[in-house]
Amino acid sequence: MEHKIEDEKIKKIIHNIAEDFRYSGEYEKYAQLFYAVDATATINDKAYKDMMEYVTTSLEELRKDLAWRREFLGENPQIQERQLTKTMETIEREYLDLIAYLEKIAP
Repeated sequence: MEHKIEDEKIKKIIHNIAEDFRYSGEYEKYAQLFYAVDATATINDKAYKDMMEYVTTSLEELRKDLAWRREFLGENPQIQERQLTKTMETIEREYLDLIAYLEKIAP
């Protein structure tokens, strides 16, 4: 399977993830995957499998961290981390959108 991504929202999500890797300085397999898909807007079978693995695992970790932060901020409203939580919630929505897209194009 080789799938050309036409959906601009999905392209933007993939670009955002690739940018996150660029800022972190990571160059492991997932970084290379997102750089390639960002550049070509094309997903093949291996990229599909690796992307789904990365996004589902990352979403799970993100949700654990978000749950902890929400509870902590609820108990400590004077702490000004709400913007970080909002950013993390945006990433969560993007991951969910990407997973839904990948499931739709599943080989």
